[in-house]
Amino acid sequence: MEIGPYHSYLEVDFGKMKENWHKVRAAAGKREIIPVMKADGYGIGLAALADFAVHHMGAKVLAVAQTCEGLALRDAGFSSPDIMLLGPAPEHAVPYAVENRLMLPVFCRENALAVERAAAAQGVKAMVQIKIDTGMNRVGVRPGAPLEEFLALLKVLPHVEAAGVFTHFVNATYTGDPQTPAAYAAFVRAVEQVRSAGFAPRYIHCCNTGATSWFREDAISTHVRPGSLYMGYDSMDDGTNWLGVEEGISWRAFVTNVHRLPAGESCGYCNHYTAQTDRIIATVDVGYADGLFRPMGQGSGYLLIREKPAPYLATSMDQTMVDVTDIPGAAIGDTATIFGHTLGGTLLPLARLQTFTGQNLSYPMCLLTKRVKRIYRY
Repeated sequence: MEIGPYHSYLEVDFGKMKENWHKVRAAAGKREIIPVMKADGYGIGLAALADFAVHHMGAKVLAVAQTCEGLALRDAGFSSPDIMLLGPAPEHAVPYAVENRLMLPVFCRENALAVERAAAAQGVKAMVQIKIDTGMNRVGVRPGAPLEEFLALLKVLPHVEAAGVFTHFVNATYTGDPQTPAAYAAFVRAVEQVRSAGFAPRYIHCCNTGATSWFREDAISTHVRPGSLYMGYDSMDDGTNWLGVEEGISWRAFVTNVHRLPAGESCGYCNHYTAQTDRIIATVDVGYADGLFRPMGQGSGYLLIREKPAPYLATSMDQTMVDVTDIPGAAIGDTATIFGHTLGGTLLPLARLQTFTGQNLSYPMCLLTKRVKRIYRY
């Protein structure tokens, strides 16, 4: 394994991800998969993840969040898949999206007219998706009179084609929440409204990562829209792994120093940690500039060294100190696993980090910066 000048690396097992994809495929039934790969492919690397989805798994459409991500895919040579944006583009970015055949979400007069103006100026017809608000109250048009008025506008825009309709569930990571079936019922009404108005959307989707794993009532959609699920992370709040997906993504760094910290002495900026008894501490060559969640690195949670937990003591931009008192033989050069599998096969799951960070599963991966080398295994 060639790491080169990098101080840490993210190892991505696409073989394991392929197995996860097939499990998602089985759960989706007749619906196709729209893989979501926003935020640089959840930290994996956008182009590499798209290559896996398109060239290895046969994905016909990809989803990102921002215009720059869609352009990055086009620049990387992905000319044939449809690429949809899940979030609206500010008006200055709309011409770029239209020029690069990105499918924009529309939900109000202003953003629909912005697409019309850009498409008319370029002499093209832009594909859009109607975003339905079923309770998130972020962006979207409500079913009923608001949607009826909006559909009337779309009908008179000659350079806009409504290719899809979609929504996003508020709380699909919890099976007992009544919001999901209520939101789905509202979405069904919206789709029927769209069709009754004379539109024939070929992309209909509502199931995000959480809903894809367990919500089986979806009979109206053509697609599901999982993100971290096919990467091995079921996002359910209670930790249930409905599809049996397996984590195949591991972040590893290295120990660069080991020394004794006498009782009463401290380590870290502003004397962050003070030893109550003599401790053996190790310095690891990553910090929050690499993507380590700083509050966790300041004393909640742990990483793995020699298959054992090494509690965090203090972190800085580039280096982190951990307690290795209970890890006999810990030495300079040892591998430190921040999440995922150790070289010996022990798993530190992202769900475990979730208890220390208070954040969702995808959050730690989205923090990873370009200082972390990506290594891909097929």
